[in-house]
Amino acid sequence: MIGVSGSGKTTWVNSHKEYVVCSTDSIIEQLAESMGVSYTEAFNYVQNKKKFDYITNKFFEKIRECILNDKDFVIDRTHLKRNIRISLINELKTFAIEHGKHLELFAVSFELPQNTIFERLKSRERKTGKFIPKEVILGQINSFDIPTADEGFDKIDRIN
Repeated sequence: MIGVSGSGKTTWVNSHKEYVVCSTDSIIEQLAESMGVSYTEAFNYVQNKKKFDYITNKFFEKIRECILNDKDFVIDRTHLKRNIRISLINELKTFAIEHGKHLELFAVSFELPQNTIFERLKSRERKTGKFIPKEVILGQINSFDIPTADEGFDKIDRIN
């Protein structure tokens, strides 16, 4: 998945139950549920207690488990920057090769108008309490590199 927060990545994931979902957000959501707090409160807790390394390790453990067990998976994160995507792709392909596995990597890129994203975020906040500041979203929009095949993807689907 590639796209700004609120662009529809998780909605797409939820409509494709055939994949194992690998997401740092889902780990934070589980933490929020176990603590009896909102996503935003759990996110702030993770940030204040410097627990992102723990969450990231859990995230990568799940991905590696999927590769080792030949399970189709989807990574539900923003992946906005080209260099970050290339680094992740290289890491995953190297891990797969080292364990005698082959990966086919497909990207779904959400390239929606800014007003659509902000409308969706307002709706999501009303429903879930999950709040992302406008300046964070604008930063994401401004840093979004449109994905290209030379990053290592076998196929790219674009949603606009």
